[in-house]
This record gives sequence, C-alpha cells and structure tokens, in this order.
Amino acid sequence: MFDLRGKNVCYVADCGGIALETCKALMSKNIAKLAILHSVENLQAIAKLQSIKHSTQIFFWNYDVTMEREEMKKYFDEVMVQMDYIDVLINGATLCDEQNIAATINTNLTGMMNTCATVLPYMDKKQGGKGGLILNVTSVIGLDPSPVFCAYSASKFGVIGFTRSLADPLYYTQNGVAVMALCCGPTKMFVNQDLKAFLSYGQSFADRLRSAPCQSTAICGKNIVQAIELGENGQIWIADKGVLELVKLHWYWQMSEQFRHYMQNPQPHPEN
Repeated sequence: MFDLRGKNVCYVADCGGIALETCKALMSKNIAKLAILHSVENLQAIAKLQSIKHSTQIFFWNYDVTMEREEMKKYFDEVMVQMDYIDVLINGATLCDEQNIAATINTNLTGMMNTCATVLPYMDKKQGGKGGLILNVTSVIGLDPSPVFCAYSASKFGVIGFTRSLADPLYYTQNGVAVMALCCGPTKMFVNQDLKAFLSYGQSFADRLRSAPCQSTAICGKNIVQAIELGENGQIWIADKGVLELVKLHWYWQMSEQFRHYMQNPQPHPEN
C-alpha cells in the first residue's frame, strides 16, 4: 500500500479532463506538494485545486513534453528547488492525431520516455533520492489493437513495453523506483473530441464514439489515484467503466536456460 500523505507529486499533463480529476483526488489525500507541468497554465483549475486543500503547495511550469532531454533537465532542476524531492511522477500527456503520426508518437511515447529518463536520477536512492513511484497513464488500446486509431494505439503499446522494461528488478532493486502503467478505457472529454481515423474506412466508427457509453473523467481520476495506492512495481492496471482491474501479464518468450545463465552470470574478460 503506497501512502500518499505528505508526498510530493509531479504530474506531467494538462490541467483539465482526466488530469484535473486525478489532481482533485490527489489533493484529498493530503499530499504535501503538487507540481503540474504542461504547455498551457489553467489558473482557474489550479485555484479550484488549491481550494480543496490550502496547506498543499501547488506549482506550475510551462512544459513541452516533446522538448529535448537537455531542456527537460533545466525544468526539473527548477522543480527540485521548489519540491526538494519527487515521490511520485505521473506521466499523463496524450495526443490522438492520426494525421500527424510524429506528433502522436512524440507526445505519447518519446516525450514520456525522455521525461522518465530525466526525472529518474532525482528519485534514484543511489543518487540521493528517496525512491518512489512512476505511473504512466496510457490506454486500453495499448493492450489490444485499434483498427481506427492505429498510430495512437501503437504509441500506447510502446508505453506498456517501456513500463514493463523499466520495472525490471534489474533497476528496481537498485534505484527503489517502482514503475507502473494504468490503461484508461473510453472516457468523456477524449471521445468528445473531433477524432480522425487513421484510414477513411474507420471514420464512421470514430464519429460514433461521441455518443458511446463511457466512464466519466471523475471516476477515471479517482481510479488512477487508487491504483497508485494499491499498486506494486511492474503492474499494469485497467480503469474502465468505473472499475479498476489488474492486468494478468503474459510472457510469450521464455529464455532458454543457457541464455539465462549467460545473462545472469557476468563473463570474465580475457587477459590482454
């Protein structure tokens, strides 16, 4: 059980929709500090959050998740001045633009990976951090394919692969940073957008999404926070239809004993 009381949380996402509702749920957990990093500052939303818990300090930085890693470090150097340390990093930036594959991949996958790589040294127990938790917010079509949103689905599959790789005990046993992912099911705000299908054949399906039954952003946000509280390193969760469900992970490739032995036992270097 991960106790959020007194923790410092850094949320890389906008301050609306699922992100806003997640932040509301976080504020109700008596966190110490909340940093929000996004390209547009929503002063009204931040004021609403502050009204929930006046003692929680809220900070905002204008942040572009697609910037180069060197630029990201400058931002997080500033974050650390105000936050002292980061207990929880939530990566929630997302874009579904099937006509702009590069932007979709850069926002959903590359930007998330660069953010993790930038923040991990600040959290790493061996580098002066306190350990903690990274939660990557992704989608159910990162688990199962979508014939309509092909680029978006591919980027979200990438998030799952990156999360599971980064959660390997090879890292976790040394840096003390647990890594998890949460896959959101169809959620209001997202389905209300003017979404375009990857190919025109799927556009009628994309249009029907607007009237499809789906969960509210408030319920999804609460389940994201609940997953943080309940979760363990390497877990993948689904938040859909108001229900939080743990994904049963399956390994398709099993290392042969010869390969496993080689990988787990460093070989001596030959003498020069």
